[in-house]
Amino acid sequence: MLHQRLLGSADSLQKIIDIIPSPVFIKDENHKWILLNDAATRLLGGTREELLGRSDFDIFPPAQAALSWASDDEVLAVGEMVETEECFTLPASGYTHTMIMRKTLLHVPPGRRFLVGVASDVTQYRNAVAENHFLSRHDAMTGLANRILFHETLNDAVNHGQRALDNVAVLLVDLDGFKAVNDAHGHEAGDELLRIIAGRLKGCVRNTDLVARLGGDEFGVLLRGGPSLRQAAERVAANICAAISAPVTLPQTQTRISASVGITYFNNADTKPEELIRQADLAMYSVKRSGRHGHQTYEPALEATANRQLHADLLQALARGELHVAYQPLWNPPDGLLTGYEALLRWQHAHFGEIPPRVFIPLAEQIGLIANFGAYVLRAACAAARHWPDEVRLCVNISPMQLADLHFAATVSQALAESGLPPHRLELEITESRLTLDHEDALHQLHQLREAGVQVAVDDFGTGAASLDMMHRFGLNRMKIDRRFISGLPSDRRGYAIVRALTRLAHDLGAKVTAEGVEHMEQALCLMELGCDEMQGYLFGHPEAPQSILASPEALLTAVAVE
Repeated sequence: MLHQRLLGSADSLQKIIDIIPSPVFIKDENHKWILLNDAATRLLGGTREELLGRSDFDIFPPAQAALSWASDDEVLAVGEMVETEECFTLPASGYTHTMIMRKTLLHVPPGRRFLVGVASDVTQYRNAVAENHFLSRHDAMTGLANRILFHETLNDAVNHGQRALDNVAVLLVDLDGFKAVNDAHGHEAGDELLRIIAGRLKGCVRNTDLVARLGGDEFGVLLRGGPSLRQAAERVAANICAAISAPVTLPQTQTRISASVGITYFNNADTKPEELIRQADLAMYSVKRSGRHGHQTYEPALEATANRQLHADLLQALARGELHVAYQPLWNPPDGLLTGYEALLRWQHAHFGEIPPRVFIPLAEQIGLIANFGAYVLRAACAAARHWPDEVRLCVNISPMQLADLHFAATVSQALAESGLPPHRLELEITESRLTLDHEDALHQLHQLREAGVQVAVDDFGTGAASLDMMHRFGLNRMKIDRRFISGLPSDRRGYAIVRALTRLAHDLGAKVTAEGVEHMEQALCLMELGCDEMQGYLFGHPEAPQSILASPEALLTAVAVE
C-alpha cells in the first residue's frame, strides 16, 4: 500500500511531522528520542543530530525530567493516551514553558513499542488567565486588593467555622475630608491621595494581612491572628489613624485628612461575612458621630445607639434632600446592547457622608418609611426613564413591605401616569419573601400591575425560602440570580451548576435571566456560555447620577471590550 510505503520511509515520516506546527516527538521504550520534528527541535534548542538518542534527563533539571519520565511510564503501562500539564525550563531560552503533553503508544510489528507525543505550549494562555485573575481582584488605581478579593478572603476565613472564632478581625476605614480635597483640587489630586493612603495602610499591617480598597474612599483590612488578635487589631487601627492624619504632599498643594475606623471580630460561628461588614460599618459610624478621627470596636449596644441616631436623621433625610436615585446599567454582552437601568436609592448624609443601603433600608422598613421612600424612587425614576431610548427599560426594587400597602398599585400607576412612561418599560424587582407570597392583597396588586403591562422580576433568586413557590404560583417575567452564585465563576463548580440549572429553569418557564454582581470578564464569558440573557455589575458600570447615564454608551461598551 502507498501509505505503508510512505510511512515506512523515515525521510517521508520526517517531512510529514515537520509540517505540524506543534512539537512532535517519538521515544523508544528506554525514553530516548528517536524522532523530533522541527518545532520540537527549536523548542529544545540545538540540532536534531545532537538531540536524537538523548532523554529528558540529558536536557532538563532532574525534577522536571522525572515528571516527564513518570508520564511516559504511565503510557507504557496503560497502553492508552495520557494527557498531562507539565512545566519545563528550556535550555535554549531559559524561560519556563507550560505545556499540555499528549502521549500515546504506537505498536510496530514485530512486537516493538514506541511512545508518540504532541506538545501544546499554553504558556501565554496560562499567563493571560493568571493576569486577568489578578486584575479582576485588584484595584487598578492603588494596586490593593479590591472588594471581590476582600469578600472572597473573608468568606474563606469564616467558613473555617469554630476553628476561626476569635481568629479574624475586620476593619473598615473611611477617610474623613476626602471629598473636600477632591472637590477643591480635582480628581487627579484625589487619585494621588488615594494612592498615598493605600501605601500608608500597607505599612500598618503585616504581609500576611489583607488591605483592600472597597470603593471610593473606603478601605477594608482583614487581620488573622491568635489569642492576642484583639490587642493587635486595636494597635493596627491606632497606627492607621496616625498614619493617615500625617500631612500629605500633593502636586501644587499640601493637605491633611483623617480616618474613622470600625472594628469587629468573628466570634460566633453563625455570623455571616455580610453581618461582619455591617457591624464594622456601625462601629465606624459611631466614630463619625463622635467627631471622626479615631477607632471603635463593635458592641451590641451600638445597634440601639446607631438606630436612634439614624432613625432621627432618616425621618428628615427626604425633606433635607439627602436622598437621591442612582442608576446602574444592565447589558446584553453577546449583542453589546444596553438593555436597562436599575434605580438604586442612595443616602448622602450631611455629616456622615454616604450611608450604605445595607444600613438604612432595613431601618426604613422598621420605622415605616419604606413606602414613602419607595414612592419617591418610583416618581423620580419614571420621570428620568421617560427620556431614555424606547428599548431601555427601568428596574425598581420593591420591598415586601411596600407590597403590603393596599395603595401600592395605585402609587405605581400614578408614577407612570405623571411621567408618561409606558408600563411595559417598567420592571418591578420583588425580593422573594413569604410575606409577599402569603399576602393575598400583595399578589392581587402584582396581578393588576402585570395585566396593565408592568414587568415583574424576582430579585436575589435562590437566597430565600419562596423562590420556586413564587415561580409556580405567580409566574414572573425575569429571574435575577444572586451575586453569591456568580462571584466564584468560572472555577466554582457548585456555583456553575446552580447558575446552569436556574437558567434552564427560567427559560423553561418562559422567563429571562439576569446575573447580578458581574465584576470581571471571566464571569461574563462563563455566563454567556450558560445562556444568560443579561448581566449587571461593576464590569459594566457603577451606579451613576441621572445626568451621567446614557452620556456615552459607546464609551462604556469600548471599556468593557478592552477589559
